[in-house]
Amino acid sequence: MRSRNWRVKLPPERAVRLTAGLIMFSYATCHLISHATGFFLLNGIQAIGHDIILAPWRTETGLWILLGAFLTHLFLGLKALFRRRHLRMPAIEAWQLGLGLSIPLLLAPHVTDARLAVLLYGAEDSYYRVLYLFWVTDPLVQLSRQFALLVVVWTHGCIGIHMWLRYRVWYRRWFQAFAAAALALPVLAILGITNAGWDTILRAAVEPGFSALHGPPPPGSPHAGVPAAIAALYFNLQLIYLAVLAATVILRTLRSAREQRGGRIGIHYQSGQTITVPRGFSILEASRWAGIPHASVCGGRGRCSTCRVRVARGLDRLEPPAAAELATLKRVAASAGVRLACQVRPSCDVNVAILVSAARSLDGLRVDLSEGRELFVTALHIDLRESMRLAAGRLPFDAIFIVNRYIEATTGAILAHRGHVTSVAGDGIMSVFGLDGDAAAAARAALAATGAIWQAIDQLSAELASEISSPLRFGIGVHSGLSVVGAIGSPEHASLQFLGDTGNVAARLQALTKEMACTAIVSPATLAAAGWQSLAWRRAVVDIRGGDPAMTVFLIERREQLAADVFRPIKTESGHPLNAPPQLPAG
Repeated sequence: MRSRNWRVKLPPERAVRLTAGLIMFSYATCHLISHATGFFLLNGIQAIGHDIILAPWRTETGLWILLGAFLTHLFLGLKALFRRRHLRMPAIEAWQLGLGLSIPLLLAPHVTDARLAVLLYGAEDSYYRVLYLFWVTDPLVQLSRQFALLVVVWTHGCIGIHMWLRYRVWYRRWFQAFAAAALALPVLAILGITNAGWDTILRAAVEPGFSALHGPPPPGSPHAGVPAAIAALYFNLQLIYLAVLAATVILRTLRSAREQRGGRIGIHYQSGQTITVPRGFSILEASRWAGIPHASVCGGRGRCSTCRVRVARGLDRLEPPAAAELATLKRVAASAGVRLACQVRPSCDVNVAILVSAARSLDGLRVDLSEGRELFVTALHIDLRESMRLAAGRLPFDAIFIVNRYIEATTGAILAHRGHVTSVAGDGIMSVFGLDGDAAAAARAALAATGAIWQAIDQLSAELASEISSPLRFGIGVHSGLSVVGAIGSPEHASLQFLGDTGNVAARLQALTKEMACTAIVSPATLAAAGWQSLAWRRAVVDIRGGDPAMTVFLIERREQLAADVFRPIKTESGHPLNAPPQLPAG
């Protein structure tokens, strides 16, 4: 009988860290809502906040889940700190790291006072005792510490949630509402806990027996030493955390010293810059350490491919890609010699070319990828039909004149709707909408531009009627999706481009207009981004790429089908339209 090799497949580290963070953020949200019930005074915050909202977290299961999530998130955070070769990073990452590392120090007193005192010393489990401690016993120290903890925890959590959701279309659409809620909830919590605190002070002053019941034990009582024991406990917890943090930093320093003794390597960039760094640095870490602009949307986690480089020398002596890097490279169909800079730690000199420029100014538009610039954009691709027929029987200059007029008309309509032309190949034109980050406006602008292009070409056909035998025919494909926007190419010949499948799908939809006997094809992703429901357009199921799932798309055969009254905006719960239909050209 053959023996089986049983292996436990662990979930990806990022998924574990995200899950733990979401558990703690859920608890923090419940905690703030509980504090906000202090508007109903002390009895209200106890009955609603403590006994209802926080009840699931006070069970044994809830406590173990919360403790496990905290320790897991803390361990992975310290592990990430250990792996860093230096602390040069984008500002938002620095804030998130700094706030996260300060949380255990601020959390230790609160956890000890509110939970460990109950579990270890049998203290009263209620808001009455905790608020008495905060507002009557030692208000200056306790309140400043608790309010600092509230702000730090909530800010750290909100940054994490934002970094996780920032590229989702629905999140961008509702960002202002989320931001307002993220600001309002801690304010309401502070106001609620303050209101309940004033009620605590008042009741302690006028209500007989209140202080004896909920205040600290009097001197000489059996529990008189509990407050000192609690203070010693959270002080020891803080010392333990500081020791672990110091050990992480020391181990990191020792590793750096060992790497220094192991020699240094040279990284030569195509731009002509050469830097020397210790062995163990990733190419991305080396770029940031030397101040060389290097795009990295995901923060060096190997998920976005924006840091990729082409290794011209030393490729054969690099470690082969790990599973995560290999999956990302396959997703972007990377050619031979391309690696992710955040995942490669060279042990020898290498020559590399950064493929996605971090910052470039083009035609007055500055696209900055130094801290990541991944956007949900809408691509519009248009191609002129039967261009060979236009050249037949004409002098080259005459044919070029007609094509030039077509390009002028098309690009003019695109630019008029805040689109950007990224390439013109013969009579094929690729454009992108949404570089300002407004995904909904970008999708609507692209549909409006489709109608404007159609009208412009119809007018051009009428003007050239005496020179062409039939009206100009063309195809348009429109698709929305996540792309990385940047300047591609050498510094002398850089051009604005957007990387990803969005443009490829738009080009494929344009090509399918021939087979589907229509003029334009719009993907469902564009309608969803625009906030519109199904329209009175013919639908078809098309194969975008072999092996990919089929897509149900919308076919447009007449320009009138782009009129404003055809669109049906999605309604909100209040019944108001989410997005108004576009104002397309008349005629």
